[in-house]
Amino acid sequence: MNIRFFDQNTVITLTKFFKTFLSSILLTAILVGCSDKTDTKQVTVVESVEGIMMPESAAAMNDGRIIISEIGEFGKDGDGKIVQILIDGEKKIIADSGLNDPKGLIVKDDFIYVTDNDEVKKIGMTGDVETWLTADDFPRKPQFLNDITSDNNFIYISDSGDLLNGKGGGAIFKVDSNKKITVLVDETNDMNIRSPNGLSTHQDGYLTFNDFENGFLFRVKLGDLVVEKLSEGYGGADGLVATGDSLYLSDWKNGKVFRLDTSKEGTKPILIKEGMEGSADIDITTDGKYLIIPEMKANRVIIHPLDWLIFNNYIFS
Repeated sequence: MNIRFFDQNTVITLTKFFKTFLSSILLTAILVGCSDKTDTKQVTVVESVEGIMMPESAAAMNDGRIIISEIGEFGKDGDGKIVQILIDGEKKIIADSGLNDPKGLIVKDDFIYVTDNDEVKKIGMTGDVETWLTADDFPRKPQFLNDITSDNNFIYISDSGDLLNGKGGGAIFKVDSNKKITVLVDETNDMNIRSPNGLSTHQDGYLTFNDFENGFLFRVKLGDLVVEKLSEGYGGADGLVATGDSLYLSDWKNGKVFRLDTSKEGTKPILIKEGMEGSADIDITTDGKYLIIPEMKANRVIIHPLDWLIFNNYIFS
């Protein structure tokens, strides 16, 4: 077998071709239909799920469900929702009261934790909503709580600061098992930290994060809180999710999603999808086959196949 390597421009052209080609044949998939491994069902994969008012964050579940935070009308209290969808387009509302502008979310121990302006809400799968963290619980008043993620010991929450006016002042908070909150990083760690947004704990000992205001990608070493800038050029950097050696980053302002190869230092990001309206907080289905992209300004969630990305770096013949 021979392997032919190509320059980046050729790679981009080829990947656009293979994306179109493979998307046309990847329209069915076998997914686990419930938590019982013996129960499977055939589903038809749709390209998008419409009719979700300003979807912001996605969390893919092991059983095939996808949990979405729905902001509703931005800045209007009480109209936020948590929605469950399948990639065949089936939708179900989990919670439609007690939420204002829900954004980043994670699922832990059958509960949904979602940032909601200056609070964090805890939601049961039956729709019960409670305030898990209030603004007064934080060591300083949060301005724009955004993403949330966790590792085995802690929960991490980004505060994008004065995001709407581009004045920075953001931070990342760390929450321990007793709900004690401390500031992990802010501009005192690195003056380039302005409006932290997407968070990922894919690398042991580090928290990777991006910055909406300047489009930078950082990581902080959790042991000594040293911040390292990894790359830049991600526009309004929003979602951040990793699988294997691939890190996916969304650019909300320019409607793009990039893939970055994390196996080698100094690699350049590859554009894998563009032309969207507000590509927000992304996730990947647990089988690794689909990227879930909330498209906020288009009021839909995109289901984007990833199998074709094997062609990003080489072609077999």
